[in-house]
Amino acid sequence: MIRKVKARYSNGVLTPHEPLDIEDGRDVVVSIEDEPQVLGGLASVVAKVKELQRDIPPEDWDGLPSDLAKNKKHYLYGHPKEHS
Repeated sequence: MIRKVKARYSNGVLTPHEPLDIEDGRDVVVSIEDEPQVLGGLASVVAKVKELQRDIPPEDWDGLPSDLAKNKKHYLYGHPKEHS
């Protein structure tokens, strides 16, 4: 039988969050699936940007205009370019 059980790993020991109906000393097979870390604030923004960057080939970054941040309205909506 396969069951999903949440557990915490600390000091080399997995401790389930709930009691398990398994006889003491029985061998079991454990599959590990990390839960996504819930980040807040700036950390979540940085994590999302890094995730998006991984999906874009390096050569595509070279094709972006050098004034993209300053003139985003121009590139997104056709507004006149800002010149400094």
